[in-house]
Amino acid sequence: MKNALIICSLLICFTAFAQRPEGNNDRPPRPKMERPDYTPEQIAELQTKKLTLMLDLNESQQSKIKTLELEAAKARELKWSEKEPSEKPSDEERFNMRSEMLDNKIAHKNSMKSILTKSQFEKWEESLLVKGKGRHKKGHHGRKSGKTH
Repeated sequence: MKNALIICSLLICFTAFAQRPEGNNDRPPRPKMERPDYTPEQIAELQTKKLTLMLDLNESQQSKIKTLELEAAKARELKWSEKEPSEKPSDEERFNMRSEMLDNKIAHKNSMKSILTKSQFEKWEESLLVKGKGRHKKGHHGRKSGKTH
């Protein structure tokens, strides 16, 4: 019995020491990827090319989407330049920003619907759903199944 107790305590000690301490990783931290500073024109061109590859757009559709994406990129850049980094918005400001963002999304969706064919539009919407699901899952790596906050 005494030997079994010693063996169990040794096993517990070995497994405890086999674990890495939380704050002391051997690997250096990975550097964060910096977001490139593209101009609105570059953003619009890249987005148009991406959509052209995905949806097989014709020349007319490409030019319309490029102007649409250019307007959206300029609006985003203007919004970011106005924003104060340390400023925390109030609840009403947050509501107004979210409402404005959703209005912009609706307008963008309607514009895309008028430019694309029905099958292209369905494929574009499907790609947005897949991309949204991937973003949604990113922040939930540490949650246990069955637990909610």
